[in-house]
Amino acid sequence: MAKSSMLRFLIIVLTILFFAPIISADSSNLFFESTYDSEIENQGFRAIELDQNGTLAYASFGNTLVQYSTSNQDTIQSKLFEQDILSVALSPDGTRLALTIKDGGTATDTIYVLDADTFNTKISSQATASNAVLLSWTDNGASLITNHPTSGLIKLNREDLSTEVQFIGNLSGVIKCTDISPSGSYLMGIDETGRLTVWNSNGDYIHHEFLLDSSVNDCSFDPTESMFTVSINGDKIRKWTLAGSELRPLDIPGINSYKWSSNGQYVYAHRSSLGQFLTIYDSSDSSEISEVAIFHQFSDFEFLESSPGILEFALFTSKTEHVVTYHSIHLRNGVGESGSDFDSDGIPNSIDDDDDGDGIEDIWDLNCNAGASFSCDLLPDETYIRSMNLILNETVLEVKETFTLNKSDSSIIRDLSRYSMDSDLKLSAEESLLFAASFCDNIHEENYSISIQDAIDIDGITLEYFSMRCSVVSGMELTQVDDDRTQIRYSIITNFNMTGDIIIGSDAIRILYQPTDVQGSITSLSEQHPMAVSVSGQAYETDSFSPWFLQEDTITLNLKEKISNENEDLVDSSIFSSWWFICLIVSTLVIIGFLSYKLKNKEDSYSINLDDEEEQEEQLYDTDEEIYDTSFGEIEATETSIIPKEDIPAKNPPRTRSTTVRSEKNLDAVTAPRKRRIRATEEDSTVRVSKRRRLVDDQVKPKIRKRRAVRQSSDVEDIEMSDVLNRYEEN
Repeated sequence: MAKSSMLRFLIIVLTILFFAPIISADSSNLFFESTYDSEIENQGFRAIELDQNGTLAYASFGNTLVQYSTSNQDTIQSKLFEQDILSVALSPDGTRLALTIKDGGTATDTIYVLDADTFNTKISSQATASNAVLLSWTDNGASLITNHPTSGLIKLNREDLSTEVQFIGNLSGVIKCTDISPSGSYLMGIDETGRLTVWNSNGDYIHHEFLLDSSVNDCSFDPTESMFTVSINGDKIRKWTLAGSELRPLDIPGINSYKWSSNGQYVYAHRSSLGQFLTIYDSSDSSEISEVAIFHQFSDFEFLESSPGILEFALFTSKTEHVVTYHSIHLRNGVGESGSDFDSDGIPNSIDDDDDGDGIEDIWDLNCNAGASFSCDLLPDETYIRSMNLILNETVLEVKETFTLNKSDSSIIRDLSRYSMDSDLKLSAEESLLFAASFCDNIHEENYSISIQDAIDIDGITLEYFSMRCSVVSGMELTQVDDDRTQIRYSIITNFNMTGDIIIGSDAIRILYQPTDVQGSITSLSEQHPMAVSVSGQAYETDSFSPWFLQEDTITLNLKEKISNENEDLVDSSIFSSWWFICLIVSTLVIIGFLSYKLKNKEDSYSINLDDEEEQEEQLYDTDEEIYDTSFGEIEATETSIIPKEDIPAKNPPRTRSTTVRSEKNLDAVTAPRKRRIRATEEDSTVRVSKRRRLVDDQVKPKIRKRRAVRQSSDVEDIEMSDVLNRYEEN
């Protein structure tokens, strides 16, 4: 599963970065404009219906049915059922609403017919079978088509839901789709095995029967009743005349479902190939007319045409509690009203939610000092106002415009995006990228680029547009689920080729006017005035003007070359102030200090002071008792000295070093008695104890030799030093 998600992400990224600007269809001028919030978190079936005028919408959320106004997104009424709603169908005249309610343990679903204005139940019936997800009206609104209890389809009278006709044929199992011709003369149904059957209106004659692929998604008659069509294999719509001749198929990659335009010339197809799209095709030659990029998943949609093939707005279901509206225009409340208007957006301050135009609603606007003499909502925060950055290099001018969405729209967009690629709540980088790509695809490139190009005048330079891309600056990736305050900042970057020679100097760049939002652009949701403008480049110093209010005339910017220092070519001074360089220096100093401390406090392997030991031993001779053996004769005192290293036998075994003992009385350190060589005699071996006597005065005391302490470095092996010390003690 993880490999599949990663592969899908890589395909989306590569397609967006490399192929989307080349193969994308023209924009339909529709963009994410608003949402209806039902405040219902039920995760059941979602369906949407729209009346003929496009003023009222009916949506199902699990077991709840709601009616709301499409103009102001206000709820008009709602009705709660005990079980989930499986399907919704509005009669052609808009007076009745048919529902299929999931069975509550009786193994049969229930069909309800409601008054569309009051939601009062007209009639209900359990004439259909379980899992009856199909429900549609005949063109005259007199009958309903739904699943037969066992197999096939049935036609029900709308007044009493009695069975009028049964359509059985050779269909078996679950019916995947059905449709009635506009005149009601033909009915089509396809089962789960892919068997397609076309009946007459009475169900007693089968016109056609085909065995298709089992991967059927949708089917319908065209509005002119000249053919019947089926979407199959997720990549095409197959077409047949009513006489049974197959026509050239309509190639639509990733098709799920589709609807016809009012005149039958165009097809509105829901595609899910490399994203979610509503694509408009010409049914005659399969040419792609326009497309709406959707950044969230949806299962059902409805639309209102301004003319055949041109959408005024469209409604989409979602996996959240919202119904999403994509519109060609954004009508803001209060536009055109009289009154003081600080940010010049056409809405007086008394109505405007954001008086200073910085994208922060007045109720959240705290951008002022506590002692300020004016209201906080009249001081724009330059961090959030619209900005235009002009970046020049040798041949290309990059214009980066950055906008801010308000807190409400930002929160809704994040909620919708969380389910755009998977079912978890984590807002990933891929989902953020998909949102940026979708609103970028919906912008009319030509109109937008012209609005930017005509506003910029650079001395000696002619501009020619060649590309556009979009990105999310902040407020999307890894934002918490319950975050309803963080605002989304997004950018639109347009690139222009520059021809001519740039003239350096004061007032070299002029911004003639503030570009306004264009049709089909999400920038309509963001505040446009005031704005900040700056110019920079690798070879030019930065110059800026902020804030620029709409009441001000043309502004000018200076263009100055950067003065380079000769030493800058040798050493990049920015290196010494970079975080990684500072970390490297600090780490090096810490390591050096630690090693110095360890070396300073390191003890030598061996350190012996023989002089102190000799002096202590001589002082103890006067008082210590010694044992003399009378069996021995002459006692020969010998003098001990350190044997030179070269005289030591190579294989002499190591011996135990002398130990130091302490007296129990005074705890003074004393050395263990030294061993002396003796000569044996034949005398009696009686042992006696006597005091040690001093030598006569005229006897020459043996001269005590001073010996140097033996100090050995730690790199000499322990065994060698042990041998030397053992020999010293023995002698």
